[in-house]
Amino acid sequence: MGTAVGITVVDRGADDAVERAFQWLHWVDETFSTYRPDSQISRIGRGELGLDDASPEVRHVLSRCAELSESTGGRFSMRPGSPDLPAIDPSGLVKGWSIDEASLMLRVDGFDRFMINAGGDIVCSGSSPDGGSWPIGIRHPLDADAVAAVLSLRGGAIATSGTYERGDHIWGRRGATRLLSATVVGPDLATTDALATAVFADPGDLTWLDRFPGFELVMIGEDRVVKWTEGLDGMISVEGGSAA
Repeated sequence: MGTAVGITVVDRGADDAVERAFQWLHWVDETFSTYRPDSQISRIGRGELGLDDASPEVRHVLSRCAELSESTGGRFSMRPGSPDLPAIDPSGLVKGWSIDEASLMLRVDGFDRFMINAGGDIVCSGSSPDGGSWPIGIRHPLDADAVAAVLSLRGGAIATSGTYERGDHIWGRRGATRLLSATVVGPDLATTDALATAVFADPGDLTWLDRFPGFELVMIGEDRVVKWTEGLDGMISVEGGSAA
């Protein structure tokens, strides 16, 4: 689906487990990609495949997308509502969900010290190769060679929504308030990625985020100031930033 994925496992002997994880991700691409006319998602969008006939994974993802659309007040949606775009596009959830499943596969195989990086959205587990936290940089939205902040995590997920790699690809952005990027940190990448998309699409009133305890936010506004929620105090390093 146009995303480069890298898997780093600290402990040795993980080659077969990593290969199985990549096989899973290839299946996800074949099944969910809106760029592949033969994918289940494309066929559902064209009315050629009924939801009852889709795979359990597809039904689960579409159901979770509907739940997140309701809980975010429509800020996250799998329905672009434009004739120029796919009829349904769950990509804002699929990438994170598929990486969560890949990380579960690694844990089942006995590996609990790893990082999976999917186009800058990350799941990490356990300690890093040096035995400490995983240092994860948030790339500066206006300078590809600089980081705006660094987070230290020993586990969890981090996702950023912005215009870094794919331009202004978030359809349906609302309101006068604009961000350069929105980063969410939480326990799972599927929800984290979806919330980052929702915040970036409409950063005006964020009170709806209270429905998602355990998720924290880093925002970079058009003034280039980095702000974050207090749950990240002590975990974030940034020059010139402030707690939101």
